Amino acid sequence: MKKDFGDILNQWEKSCGNESHKIFDKDSQRENFEEREKMRDSEYVKKLPPQDTIDLHGLTQEEARKALDVFVANAKRCGLRKILIIHGKGIHSGEGDGVLSSLVRNFIEADSRLGQFGRADKTMGGSGATWVVVRQ
Repeated sequence: MKKDFGDILNQWEKSCGNESHKIFDKDSQRENFEEREKMRDSEYVKKLPPQDTIDLHGLTQEEARKALDVFVANAKRCGLRKILIIHGKGIHSGEGDGVLSSLVRNFIEADSRLGQFGRADKTMGGSGATWVVVRQ
């Protein structure tokens, strides 16, 4: 049976899923390696500006948890490296620490999509906001 060009092309496209046919881009690999190395430096990470922000003011704990889950999923899907979560300082909370602040910390620590985190600097909310690295 003689194959036409369409048959050959279809066969080739099917074989492209095979690892042996993938192109190795060493420049891209090097850039990825360098970026991963930079992300291990805590001072570098602290200075990175957040690429997106969510403000949880006025939300209940359940609403905030759901909003965080969607926000983190979108950040990961979009390839964002650092995000900012504004939770407030808890000034109007009768308890010592803000309710949303505690919720955010627990969420970050339990979520495998998230890595390093810390208090935002004063220009971005200070103790009322937390920056987070999204794992790739």
